[in-house]
Amino acid sequence: MLRLALPDGPVSLACIGAHCDDVVIGAGATLLRILAEHPGSRVDWLVLSSDETRRQEEIEAAEAFTADASSLEIRVESLPENVLPSYRTDVQHLVGTMAAGGGHDVVLAPRLDDRHQDHRLLAEVAHQKWRDQPIWEYEIAKWDGDLTTPNLYVCLDTEAARRKVELLDKHYPSQQDKHWYDTEAFTSLLRLRGIESNARYAEGFHVRKTAL
Repeated sequence: MLRLALPDGPVSLACIGAHCDDVVIGAGATLLRILAEHPGSRVDWLVLSSDETRRQEEIEAAEAFTADASSLEIRVESLPENVLPSYRTDVQHLVGTMAAGGGHDVVLAPRLDDRHQDHRLLAEVAHQKWRDQPIWEYEIAKWDGDLTTPNLYVCLDTEAARRKVELLDKHYPSQQDKHWYDTEAFTSLLRLRGIESNARYAEGFHVRKTAL
């Protein structure tokens, strides 16, 4: 297994999600690890679809997951959920504006082959707007059953895994009635990816291009 490392010192992260909770379901523990290991890092955060209740949940969750960052710039939009392809121009503008800020060391975005149309569109736009930055495509378990084997793993200790699940449970009460939204599901996927990467826990990502 080839092991990679981020640059020493502070890093700049771009986190984008189609819906509230996408980023932290897919990459919450990775954020916790990176920000703990790279003091002084900054985070730009964009979510495209929300209502007022979920918007407040997302803001509080983002602040909790990025507590170790030196700065957090968060933008939560209210584009309609499940029909984002009909708003492609708006999505391109919002993501393009974020990318134009430049200097991101890593972009956390949905997977290109995610079966949810909103996730897939955002992944496509991310690859259009960030040409020279590594894009780590996070995974979200759901009814569609579209998970595949990742090619990048972020190994996690028990505390990072526990903290991710704890924060998810705390900050998204509006999602507690969803059959896929529970601590057992989140912990199980972390453990499975840990087995695959010879660690206790891990989050899995897909990377399309890597240059050394």
